[in-house]
Amino acid sequence: MGIDILLINLIIVTLIVIILGFPISFCLGVGAVFYLIANDFPLSQAVSKLVFSVQSYTMLAIPLFMLAGRLMNESKITDRIFDFANMLVGRVPGGLGQVNVVLSLIFSGMSGSALADVGGIGAMEIKAMKDKGYDEDFSVGITLASSVIGPIFPPSIPMVLFGIIAEVSITGLFLGGILPGILISLMLMIYVFFVARRKKYYTSETYTFKQFAIAFLRAFPAILTPVIIVGGMTFGIFSPTEAATVSVLYAIFLSFIYRELNFKTLWKVLEEVTISVSKLMFIIANALLFGWILTVGELTQQLSSVLTAAFDSPYMFLLLLNVALLILGAIIENAILLYILAPMIAPIAQQVFGIDPIHLGVVMVFNIMIGQFTPPMGLSLFLMRDITGHSLVRISKAVLPFLVPLIIGLLIITYIPIIVTFIPRALGF
Repeated sequence: MGIDILLINLIIVTLIVIILGFPISFCLGVGAVFYLIANDFPLSQAVSKLVFSVQSYTMLAIPLFMLAGRLMNESKITDRIFDFANMLVGRVPGGLGQVNVVLSLIFSGMSGSALADVGGIGAMEIKAMKDKGYDEDFSVGITLASSVIGPIFPPSIPMVLFGIIAEVSITGLFLGGILPGILISLMLMIYVFFVARRKKYYTSETYTFKQFAIAFLRAFPAILTPVIIVGGMTFGIFSPTEAATVSVLYAIFLSFIYRELNFKTLWKVLEEVTISVSKLMFIIANALLFGWILTVGELTQQLSSVLTAAFDSPYMFLLLLNVALLILGAIIENAILLYILAPMIAPIAQQVFGIDPIHLGVVMVFNIMIGQFTPPMGLSLFLMRDITGHSLVRISKAVLPFLVPLIIGLLIITYIPIIVTFIPRALGF
């Protein structure tokens, strides 16, 4: 089977113009239309794909999880979680650095997004660490690094995307992210511990059991969010989309219980999320159209033949995949990478190399999330620039040391797949 040179060139050109800063959705859409014209396909097929590709019940989970995370931000639930995390691990060497990681782990159970983590709790974390005398670059670095936990620990918007694209159980992917999310947290906490010992970041604050109990009770309803979502999906009480709906209703319930959200703010959140979702869905529609022409051009079969000839081991395939995604994740938005690569990679990984699709999904999402704060184009870098006012160069230097524990964690998850698959398989997914 010959390689479709036109399709390969089209992918390369599309990636180049995206990197140069052209609108992602138009790059993908125009590229797909060009391929259809070159191969005498009726353009009505492009219109049909654009319109009907996003008419998916499961895809409703994406805007709903986005809304839930935004509501959690606005309702200042994070303040209560911060107090609890501070009492839980604040006395460990590295104090607020450890709190930063635990807060991200808990908050990830509500937002499912790295950008929501940075934007929602980043400023609070950095300010708290600066006030206690922590080096600002260290504060910025750990805040960015810990945000990677958000899309790994359930619920996760990128996991929903991968599940839709690769036709993998979203519940299984959520369950598969539990142990990796905890592992990543531990890797970062160990790194913070050693840095803190060297820089003498200690705390002398003490708390009584009564103070700890009060902090726990204040944070408990928010901590319960991922338990309700994942537990309900695991036991078949509701689907991923219904779980997202429950998370929104629960977020509204908590917001009004805590008296931190009024109807005016709620309306503002709905407007902002509607605009964000509209932009995302237009990108997704064009990405799905582009993914469809990859299928039409039989690129998956062609790549399968090439990779089978080049590699005879799933370990080498996964190593190549990790390197490629780490590079591409630094220059291309995560949703686009998933929509372009998942339809090509998932069948090859499963059918040729026997890689579990849930394991593959967690590995791909983790790779791409690391790219969110990797120079030169990681979106979290730009968000952190807006929060701190620092240059991208300074922020990039601050976060680079934290890539060490994250990449070690990535390699562990990649080559010990049972860390990902144990919980899903034990529960029948």
